[in-house]
Amino acid sequence: MALAAATLATAASPAHAAIGVREFTQSATFTVPVGVTGLLIDAWGAGAGGGGGGTGTGGNTHGGGGGGGGGYVHGAIAVLPVEQVTITIGAGGAAGAAGVNGADGADTTVSVGARVLATAGGGRGGINGSSSAGPGVGGLGGGGTSPAATAVGGGGYVRTGSPGGNGETPANPGTTVQGGPGGRGADNGTVGPGDAARGGVGGATPPLPSAGTPGSSGYVVVHWFL
Repeated sequence: MALAAATLATAASPAHAAIGVREFTQSATFTVPVGVTGLLIDAWGAGAGGGGGGTGTGGNTHGGGGGGGGGYVHGAIAVLPVEQVTITIGAGGAAGAAGVNGADGADTTVSVGARVLATAGGGRGGINGSSSAGPGVGGLGGGGTSPAATAVGGGGYVRTGSPGGNGETPANPGTTVQGGPGGRGADNGTVGPGDAARGGVGGATPPLPSAGTPGSSGYVVVHWFL
């Protein structure tokens, strides 16, 4: 899960020298170090669950759609020394049982008190493969809301997670088909979430329709600077 130190260093704002970094794979409260007035945030929403394989007969036995990947937000926030920052890591979406859609991934948020300063959206669940209209459709990737422009850095940005892939359609009745792949968490070309923020894979079918797989939880990296 951990990103390489060299990769993390490149995420720091060029206008400020980062003096510390912490990764979050679980929800936690972060106490701003003494003397620190700015944080640089990289946050990812959770991946969604893959849809279950189709439970119908004949032409209704398609593969389930993959879950969408989590969205990514980046930006700087102004803080006070010793202030409490709440990091809420979004939970991955549950897998869809056979004939059931996958669940959406939860949002990841960074907040101070009641103020939510950044939200990385979770991906959308994959659709199950039971429709006669075609295979299960992959879920959309998550978006988000980046931090507003502050004295410690300009406005941030959002990258949408990649969508899940569609399930397969059988060439002939009874042919085994696979579910669609899960979408990946977004990145900025330099910093990525590793195995976090990924959507689950859609379920296969037949001979017996299978469940999809769950999405991965979100992820946050916090740099701090003076």
